[in-house]
Amino acid sequence: MTALAGLSILAPASSLAAIWTVKAEEYRQLLAIGPIAGIGFLLLAPAFAAASWGCFRRLRWGWGLAVVLVAINALADLARAVTSGASEGWIGVAIAGALLWWLTRSRVRHLFAA
Repeated sequence: MTALAGLSILAPASSLAAIWTVKAEEYRQLLAIGPIAGIGFLLLAPAFAAASWGCFRRLRWGWGLAVVLVAINALADLARAVTSGASEGWIGVAIAGALLWWLTRSRVRHLFAA
């Protein structure tokens, strides 16, 4: 999904732009940033893919990468909520917080002990 988002920003006239129907304003803002936004998404895609792969294989580094990525997302949502007052930011903070809480439970951490 992250790679598709990046490609849609780099090729705004393509049919990929349709994935932004629900978040049209965010898409306009990303397009205003320019190609660097699309490149940023494309650079993030391998990190998300690696975290997914590592978690599905129950590898310790996959768990660690997932925790880091969710924490970064939580901080970004918090910054968005504080600076713009967007309720979506607070919802993101709550979801990321719940994910971090779950990931750090001893029972879950134990699954990634190897």
